[in-house]
Amino acid sequence: MTDPGEHTDEQSEDTADREGWLKALPYAVFALYVIAPALLIPVAGTPWLLVGFIFTVAAIAGLVDGYCFRPSWTLPLSAAGGFWVAKILYFNDGTFIYALGVAVVSALCAWLMSLVRKQPAPVSSTSSAQV
Repeated sequence: MTDPGEHTDEQSEDTADREGWLKALPYAVFALYVIAPALLIPVAGTPWLLVGFIFTVAAIAGLVDGYCFRPSWTLPLSAAGGFWVAKILYFNDGTFIYALGVAVVSALCAWLMSLVRKQPAPVSSTSSAQV
């Protein structure tokens, strides 16, 4: 039994701060949403390329964040904020709903990947200790 003031490894993992390149991930996603449409809009022949880009970035960032860090609302909210700024700069007013979609996709992907990370390793039926 642990003292209520003590932190277990599982608790410290859940409350750990972002370190290293994971600290930059929400900022990178925000910047990607603000800068990339300026480069993609002239090249894109269809608006669906940009819609695909928007949700692909949210999904990939969520998967990386969920696997390497833990699910939190930091990344989904910064992704939604980044898209909101991109909406103001590049898109029409009807696309505001994509900000909610970006947040949901990013949060779901982070949650799913955190479940994958916590799965126990499969037990091998053969052991290398057998002779």
